[in-house]
Amino acid sequence: MNKMILYYAGYAVGIFYLLGDIVGGLITPKYNYIKNAVSELIQSGAENRLLLSSFMFLHALMIILFSVGILTHHSFKQSRLIFIGSILLLFVGISHALSSSFFPMDPVGSPTTFPGSMHLILVGFTVVSIFILMPLLGIGFNQFYGWKSFTIFTFVCLVIILISGLSTPIVVGRGLPVMGLSERITGYTFYIWLFVMAYMLINEGSS
Repeated sequence: MNKMILYYAGYAVGIFYLLGDIVGGLITPKYNYIKNAVSELIQSGAENRLLLSSFMFLHALMIILFSVGILTHHSFKQSRLIFIGSILLLFVGISHALSSSFFPMDPVGSPTTFPGSMHLILVGFTVVSIFILMPLLGIGFNQFYGWKSFTIFTFVCLVIILISGLSTPIVVGRGLPVMGLSERITGYTFYIWLFVMAYMLINEGSS
């Protein structure tokens, strides 16, 4: 059990994110889950930024711990795909930790600041990394454990994230206030994928 303890962080990733999202929406005046992005809850100058950023920082920490757990049990020699995918996942966790603490988003319409610019860079890095690490881990675990169903699930999630991400600028450009919905579809799809991967790794280690 101790050898697999870090795998349980994969469960907690989405839980902390969900808690921060729900609590933030409830205590932030005039916040709309469909219209407003999650990042707005912890943007620069946000009233409840300190409290809500702690949820998001913990969610990022869980990503880091989960990736370390995978790296601990899967060396580069055993599987290059899993190792590289896990390194990228580690970087995603670090990126989330930085963007939720030191580099908050600038409020919409406000002057651009260095932290705000860094936030956008980190978000861009995260998006690109996710599109690379998901197929790497999906294919890598199939090669290592024979998880064919997980590979299929991975690419289904990837398609959902891709459609959600590409449709955002289109619908926003047409004046539809659905940025929050699009971001949540993308984010929660990824966290469900991590949850399933954690479940399968724990189940694999227990068998």
